[in-house]
Formats: sequence, structure tokens, C-alpha cells
Amino acid sequence: MHLACLSAGKAFIREVARTGQTIGTVHTLGALHLGHAELIRRAALENDVAIVTVYPNKIQLRPGGSYDFNLDEDIGLALRSGATAVISSNDTEMFPPGYRTFVSQGNCHLRLGGRDAYLKEAVTGAVRWICYARPTRSYFGLKDIGQAILVKRAVADLLLDCEIRFVPTVRYKNGVPISSRLRRFSRSELDELSCLFTALNHSRKEIAQGVSRVKDLVASATSQIKFRHFKLDFVRIVGADNFEDLEQVKLPFIIFGAATAHGLRIFDNIYVPDQDTLMKGPSDIWVDLPEQP
Repeated sequence: MHLACLSAGKAFIREVARTGQTIGTVHTLGALHLGHAELIRRAALENDVAIVTVYPNKIQLRPGGSYDFNLDEDIGLALRSGATAVISSNDTEMFPPGYRTFVSQGNCHLRLGGRDAYLKEAVTGAVRWICYARPTRSYFGLKDIGQAILVKRAVADLLLDCEIRFVPTVRYKNGVPISSRLRRFSRSELDELSCLFTALNHSRKEIAQGVSRVKDLVASATSQIKFRHFKLDFVRIVGADNFEDLEQVKLPFIIFGAATAHGLRIFDNIYVPDQDTLMKGPSDIWVDLPEQP
């Protein structure tokens, strides 16, 4: 089922709530891929009703920028993945004249990807959808680790009655996390980018073996990265509670990296919340690389 405006979506949500069914939500910008499909699959498995929202959030796009997506294709993928309903919207509905409310979490939103990451705006968009849909559970992929952690914090701080569920990163078998930003990258470029994850995982293994000085870990990880078409922006190890750079590793933490090509910055991370993840690695989901055109 596709509900093409907020009022139609709200009528459906009210009826679901009236019958006492649980709701799982997945909130997207559009351009759905296998990573979104895993979120939707889990939302459908763990709830009576799974709702997917599709809206390219105006405030988290660069001013004057556009977002390339095909709504019909997104609806099809969502429904095939188990969604009960897809709710779409537009700028007129979402940002009428006079809109001024943002979720503020101090300067946390600047500590991972910087101002160009639009993390505060991404969190604001997600929290607005959660307030709208009133889900029992809402699902966020660990690929977008900053958004996932800050949305969970915002939901707790605002006393919203919703469980935030983290879903492991979906990766191609060469290690590259699936992202809508990579849609037009060639197979050879994806293979080249794979060394970023290899380097981050190298750091995790070194930490598991007892290395704790972040300066040494970053230097070792950086030495693993051999790019031709990409530019390495950084490798960092930050606290998972506040995203501040660490000098000595301590749990929980995030090993975080970024590279740029074609004017796009590509992020990757390994979230290490506990000793088990440190020793065994994250529970990522691995899928085949796309076929060559």
C-alpha cells in the first residue's frame, strides 16, 4: 500500500493504533537498496505492521542540492521486503513556511563528519517521523552510526515511547558498505574502496591484541590504505557516547573513516560497544557485489 501524503498516512496509523497492533518503522530519504531492505525485513518480522517513509529530507541536503530517487522503484523494493505501507511526502507538507524546530544535542553532530554531514538535520528528520508515526520500534542501520546513536539518545531524552533498534551494516563481500552514494561507482572503484574497511578492521584486531594508543593505531590503519581514485580524508577512533577523539582506546568506541571521490565523501565505521564485538568483529551482513553492467 502506498499512502502519498501525511494525512492519508496518519489515518492509516490511527487505525493500526486503534487495533492495538505493533508498528515498526524505517525512515528513508529514498533510493532504497539492500541495506534498507534488511531494515524493512526486520521491522516486518518483529512487528505486526511495518511502515516505510520515503522523503528526501530537505534540511539535510546541501542548499540547492537535489536527491536522485525513483519513488515507484522504492515502493516496489519496500513492499517486496515486507513493508505493509509506504508513506511519502514532499517539501510543502514537511516544511511549510515558518518551520523552525531542530533537535539540538550540543556540538555532538559536528564531531563525526563535520558540518557537511548534516547530522543534526538527519536526526531532526528521523525524530519528526517517529513523532508522526508513533512506532513501537524504529530501525536504524549501523552504517549511519552517528544518526543511529544520536536518534536513540534523542528518543530517550524526549521521553518518546519508542524502542530504537540498531541493525548491522550490510556490506558487499569486499567489505564496502552498501550506500545510495555508491550507485554510480564502478566495480573497480568499489574494489579499491574496500581497503578502507580492511584498515578499520585491522585497527580492531590490533586493539583486541592489546594496542591502545590511538595515534599508533591510526598510523597503522592509514598505512593499509592504498588509493588511486579516492582521497583518504581521515581515520579516527572516537568514544561512542560523545564522538570525541580518544587518546587511549576504551569501550565503547567507534573506528571511523572517510574517503572522497567524484565530489562525494564516503564514510565507513566499525562500532565496538562491548568486548565480544571487539574480539569477534561486528555482526555485519554480507552480500554479493553488483554485476558489471
